[in-house]
Amino acid sequence: MGRGRDGLRPGQFLGSERRSFVNSGEHGDTVIIGGGIAGLSAAFHLGQRGWRGVRLLEREPGLASHSSGRNAAIYRQLAEDAAGVALAQRTAALLDAAPGGLEAEWLRTTGALYFASSRGPIDALAGYAEAPGLAVSLLGEQALVARASVLAGGTARHGMWVEGDGVIDIHAVTEALARAVRAAGVRITTGCGVQRILVEDARVCGVLLDDGSRVDAAHVVNAAGAWSESLGEAIGAPLSLTPLRRHLAVLDAEVPADAPVLWDLDGELYFRPETGGVLASPCDETPWQPCLPPTSMDALELLGEKLRAVAPSLADLRVRRSWACLRTFAPDRQFVAGSDPRIAGLYWLGGFGGRGMTEGLAAGEVLAAAMAGEPHLLREALAPERLVRP
Repeated sequence: MGRGRDGLRPGQFLGSERRSFVNSGEHGDTVIIGGGIAGLSAAFHLGQRGWRGVRLLEREPGLASHSSGRNAAIYRQLAEDAAGVALAQRTAALLDAAPGGLEAEWLRTTGALYFASSRGPIDALAGYAEAPGLAVSLLGEQALVARASVLAGGTARHGMWVEGDGVIDIHAVTEALARAVRAAGVRITTGCGVQRILVEDARVCGVLLDDGSRVDAAHVVNAAGAWSESLGEAIGAPLSLTPLRRHLAVLDAEVPADAPVLWDLDGELYFRPETGGVLASPCDETPWQPCLPPTSMDALELLGEKLRAVAPSLADLRVRRSWACLRTFAPDRQFVAGSDPRIAGLYWLGGFGGRGMTEGLAAGEVLAAAMAGEPHLLREALAPERLVRP
């Protein structure tokens, strides 16, 4: 599919040759809290490594019910740092090779066009494409409009075309990972909320469920997305992971299904074809409590303003439907994957900030390496320890 991943070899990503291990009885059972892409990724990698006695608990009736299933499903290879690019490439390689029949069906390659009014943001992003050898092309104003006529009359003057970006089939990814996880012996339980992580003598000993029952475990992976911070805070191990509300909307428009993803680097706005319309987000960020958030008309007005600046013909289209979801960020906007330095047996995987479907499966590999005592090139960069207050 031309995703340009040849520059990232699995051994290079891991930092050393992988050492296999088996979590036998003496290590105790493991509970993973959360059935979004973070929890599924943790379960996938532990299962592939032979880690036994793993149980994934999801509060909702189905998997990927919150942020993982309510996003724009954009696969974006380029991030604002080298770690994000490496995670995106590795995630694609893992999805291509995932057991359970996923193969190549997870991505519809459309390409993506990133644009700005000045050259600076384009050059900064393009710089991260050099080392991994991604297929990108720099474009001037005329070439931009020729590639995407919807930008005519807008502020875009400079752009970059990324060949291998596209739209993820979230359902296919979720189902394939769930099949692989179950095949590896991991038990998935939905409709099962965790009320509290249980700790004795500064060591994890299990979780208390919403129904009052207890599940014993020597290892607990906090992959609860927007709920992660509150679970940690309740046991005296807070980690600054802030949920922010973001809106998406489907606009009535006739757009070719193979039209590219378009991303404004100035105003932080993205839009792409959706069945019978255009899916767009103003990338708004409002601190919010963990929940399924309500929508706001203010966000739709913001979307209209941003579209009017870069794609005037889309600004006044009728909104067919809109929704809000949560994006959870660490203060440095980097993922969190690894062990908690304060409580033995507690692990974190989160802070995906809307990049979970693009980079989350690789982040789970970083977590599994930490749990197994394996080296990893990104282990220190993603370690929860960096967010622990002195």
